[in-house]
Amino acid sequence: MALIRPINGISPTYGKNCFFAETAVIIGDVVMGDNCSVWYNAVLRGDVHYIRIGDHVNIQDGAI
Repeated sequence: MALIRPINGISPTYGKNCFFAETAVIIGDVVMGDNCSVWYNAVLRGDVHYIRIGDHVNIQDGAI
């Protein structure tokens, strides 16, 4: 299961029908739309600044 966790009291949120690979990491102020995917070894860290991702977005393997 992907690592999805809060940081500084802010948790990631995501829409419907999203896929997270087992080794994906999603932390902090990250907001994702519907039908998104985060693939193997990708890291989304919303610790210093926020991350906003729209609908139908694909974060590929190893993206940091």
